[in-house]
Amino acid sequence: MSNILYAFEIAVALGLIIFVHELGHFLAAKAFGVWVRRFAIGFGPALVKWTRGETEYSLRAIPLGGFVEPMGDHPDSEGGDSPRALWRRPAWQRAVVFAAGVVMNGALAIIFFTVASLIGVSAPSSIVGDVLPLMPAQKAGIKAGDRIVAINGEPVQSFEDVWTTIKTQDAGTIFDVVVERPTESGEPDHLTFTGIKSWRGPNDDAPVIGIGPALEPVVCAMVPGVPEAQAGLKVGDRILKVNDKAIRRWREMEKVFDEAPDGPVTLAIQRDGKPQQLTVDPAKLTLADIGMAPPIAVRTLDPDGPAAKAGIWKEDRIVKAEGVAWPTAKKIAETIKAAGDGATVRLTIRRKDEVKEIATGVAVYGDVDYARIGISMMPGATAPIQVGEVRPDGPAAKAGIRPGDRILTVGEDEVAPGTWDDVYAVFGQAGERPVPVLVKRGDVELRTTLTPAFEPIETFKLFGSKPGLLLYEPLPRLYNPIKAAGRGFTRTWRWLGNVYANIRQLLKRQVGTESLGGPVLIVYASLGIAARGIGTFIDFWGILSVCVAVFNFLPVPPLDGGHVLFVILEKIKGSPVGLKVRTWVWGAGWAAVGSLIILIMWQDIARLL
Repeated sequence: MSNILYAFEIAVALGLIIFVHELGHFLAAKAFGVWVRRFAIGFGPALVKWTRGETEYSLRAIPLGGFVEPMGDHPDSEGGDSPRALWRRPAWQRAVVFAAGVVMNGALAIIFFTVASLIGVSAPSSIVGDVLPLMPAQKAGIKAGDRIVAINGEPVQSFEDVWTTIKTQDAGTIFDVVVERPTESGEPDHLTFTGIKSWRGPNDDAPVIGIGPALEPVVCAMVPGVPEAQAGLKVGDRILKVNDKAIRRWREMEKVFDEAPDGPVTLAIQRDGKPQQLTVDPAKLTLADIGMAPPIAVRTLDPDGPAAKAGIWKEDRIVKAEGVAWPTAKKIAETIKAAGDGATVRLTIRRKDEVKEIATGVAVYGDVDYARIGISMMPGATAPIQVGEVRPDGPAAKAGIRPGDRILTVGEDEVAPGTWDDVYAVFGQAGERPVPVLVKRGDVELRTTLTPAFEPIETFKLFGSKPGLLLYEPLPRLYNPIKAAGRGFTRTWRWLGNVYANIRQLLKRQVGTESLGGPVLIVYASLGIAARGIGTFIDFWGILSVCVAVFNFLPVPPLDGGHVLFVILEKIKGSPVGLKVRTWVWGAGWAAVGSLIILIMWQDIARLL
């Protein structure tokens, strides 16, 4: 029921943003005496329409746009011979008509941000949740649990400020970061880390320094059959306490589990809004062992390390290290250290469907005294599902599975796994029954059955559960309308700068199209943000209104900015551009904008899947 309400609120918000935008065009045209034939909210067939005076008004089926139809925007167009045709107005008036929607969206954003500040807003906490190894933030000394309070002298209130500050600057920008770090006394230390340089790897969508936001201790995904599922935990559970230790963040919970003594663990949880308690005895839980693991992939790259300079990318799978096929992380590290300072290590990597041979240097550098290439490693657990390590005498080896085999289907239902979690899920649910597996070795497909072994666990922790909710915190509420309006102006101006900075980065290829979001992602994000309260949701509307304003003012036909550009060109030329040329340019513009929207929507869907 709540999702239906949120969907209704989203429709209202988008409709209001579009209505105000089109209203700006309409009012400006009317103010200059231009004949306006149609004023519509939405596209597609009209649900309701009526005529008042000379204008037809309508509400249409698809609430993702709208239009105002002033007559005679060109001498040869319909209505061009009317004395009230748009083209007969002075250039500055035509420019005002075309820009009025953008101005109205900016004004609406100020109102949204102001109202949100008066109601009260929550935002992603500025506490650092993750610090990625080998990245600039870790090398500078920032730690998980630090609260960021300022960047380059500008106050930080939320992780949104951190994201927008770092990601909208060019890669290589230097940042000075001030943090509060908890101490045993309870009084936080204020520490300043200077000279942190942002970096964008080849497949990063924007510049980064290697930190992530704090996440709530809520189980958002779980592999079936893992020990915590056996213990009674479910997706959606919020962990409140572990052995009477209060929990606020996911990483904090993991640390408590790591430090917890052997034996039973008591969990205080919240499920469906109600408190519950689980007592977990690890001695009664087992973990499915299938005797094989994914290949090793590159998790992070040191921007200054030999691997990055040699052309290795994040998420590359290491197929061979010095001729050893499907090496473990331990074997890769041993190979690099054995090579020694100044040597070269040959790696075979798989990058999506492409295999590359890369020779990377080995060096002793930084704060360690051993040779390295500057990578951290992780299991390459996404498609294609390929086997890396196969443990001798383990279930996979007994089933005849070898390193390098690709898993095509698994289970009686012949599930085609998209991730290794899908593989683990089938075996976790199978119990001690044999599981059919179809693998591909070279060009040959082979069928076998694999019977998992179940090993007891020593201590309880979350083996197959994942978080997914950002930790939100309330920002200081503003009760003074003047101060709230000041925040509205400041936030609107800042988001205008953020969006234009992102466009500049796209043009300079400093970021990829992966950094963009479209209608699908907006609706998905809105559903999560709506649950944070009406103030936070209205604040999000302000961001959307700014984005609509900026997008529409790009100097690309058929957008508002394209119309303004043609007004300027015609003023310089001294006469209107020919209708055929104008029609051709407008058609090309629609094709380009439409293609971009389709690309972004496809990325949104792929990202969510």
